Amino acid sequence: KLQFLYFIVSYKMNFLSTATFVGCALFAAAQGPGEGENVVTITADNYRDEIVGYDGLVLLEIYAPWCGHCKNLAPEWAKAATALKGKVKLAALDATAHEELGKMFGAQGYPTLVTFPHGVKEDEEGIIIGKYNGGRVADDIIDFASTELDKVGIDITEIPELVNQEAFDTCLEKKYCVVALLPHIVDTGASGRNEYLETIKSLVKTMGRSNPTGYIWSQSGNQYEMEEAFQSQSYPGLLVINKDRSRYVNHRGAFTVQALSKTIRSLQTGRLSAETYKTFPTIEKSEPWDGKDYVYPEEEDY
Repeated sequence: KLQFLYFIVSYKMNFLSTATFVGCALFAAAQGPGEGENVVTITADNYRDEIVGYDGLVLLEIYAPWCGHCKNLAPEWAKAATALKGKVKLAALDATAHEELGKMFGAQGYPTLVTFPHGVKEDEEGIIIGKYNGGRVADDIIDFASTELDKVGIDITEIPELVNQEAFDTCLEKKYCVVALLPHIVDTGASGRNEYLETIKSLVKTMGRSNPTGYIWSQSGNQYEMEEAFQSQSYPGLLVINKDRSRYVNHRGAFTVQALSKTIRSLQTGRLSAETYKTFPTIEKSEPWDGKDYVYPEEEDY
């Protein structure tokens, strides 16, 4: 009986230890207000260096640790901070620890979101503070930052190249994945390719990042299995995939923002019939474009 009792007690103790460990690990992994690997913590000691002395655009969240809306915003703020790393600074200020600084930045409730412009952030009237009027999910935050920088002639929109399965999977995380199929570099040269990429960047801005769409581009012939699976053989072309429904559509019309956006919106609203695919292609690993013209290999003399 004593041995059985010992077994029961030991089992319960092990179960509780395991549950406690798992619970702590999950708690530690959760993003709290002001947290995030690429979110900069603002204090009374560093705000002049991190905000006023910083040349780029700054988005600041003023929060209270107990605030429920702040907790909901935290993972989205952290996600946007990672996506915008090196382009826009996302920062956070705990107003309960730095009450006067929070008031100086205009905190009236939590969270309060404010902006500090790209370039000069202080004039004779003091620190220049703007209002954040974007959404509160990561894509909306990124979209707001991109729009603000567009006003001063800075374009931070990037269209990744389809060079491996990971890049494709990232695009497919969105409800719709748009693959721009561009001609071979031999046919367009660097300048021609860049023109196509600028069209896709403009498309992203026209559609808005809050639209549930990911974007990626591929050079003709690099992903032969994908092109065969989706019957994509027009260059330049556009392939729109809805993986959840195993459906896709190819745009084969004009490669303009107006025409491309119309195709995407028509598919999203059900006004455009789509094809169904049975098997999903494997993405071949390829070398990313180096941004240069194609260099023909030198022929050997015989």
